Parts: sequence; C-alpha cells; structure tokens
Amino acid sequence: METQKHGPKPFVKGDPRINRKGRPRSFDELRKLGQAIAQETVTTSRGTRITLAEAILWSWAESKEPILQKAFMEYSFGKVPDKLETNPLEERKTLILYYGHERELKRLENGSNTTS
Repeated sequence: METQKHGPKPFVKGDPRINRKGRPRSFDELRKLGQAIAQETVTTSRGTRITLAEAILWSWAESKEPILQKAFMEYSFGKVPDKLETNPLEERKTLILYYGHERELKRLENGSNTTS
C-alpha cells in the first residue's frame, strides 16, 4: 500500500511559482511598491485615463457601502478624533454652596461678628 503525500509540490528548477524578487524587506519598501502601483494609469468605463489611486477613491466615493464612504472621507479630510482633547491644566472654578447654618459658622470662624 502506497502512502500519498498531501500538500504543495516542492519547488524545482525553473518553477514559475518561485518569487525571484523576494518579499519586501521593510515596510518602507512595501510602501514604495504600493505607491508605484497606485501611480499606474488605468482606463475607466467612461474612457478617461486616471491613476489607479484615483480609480479606487472614485469607487469608494460612489460606493453604497458606508465603510468605504467613511474611508474615502477620512483619507480625503483626515480622521475624526475619537476623543475630545481638553487641557487638564486650565484653571477651573469651583462653586461651593453652603446651607444657612453653615454660612453662620464660616463667618464666626473667620472672626466676623456682623450678620447680613
């Protein structure tokens, strides 16, 4: 009884599946590659020639998918902040309310004997 091996075939000399350029070594190389691809020109269904990046943005803008519309707006105008930034060091005012009897005690503690 023969045992069958499962899985991909090993590479042989001249195999077209071999990636001769290799993987990008860093994120910067990957970004440069992506930018080069995005600058390639394509022909739209209307017959105009635009870059691939423009075609993607147009498809996002015209999409009925809210996620793609949101992505288009964020890439175009910037991401909406998730959190409001406030200055924690700004001067804050505090309002202290006293009951009538507490007001009298405060006045006596401060040495004032006049009533108002």
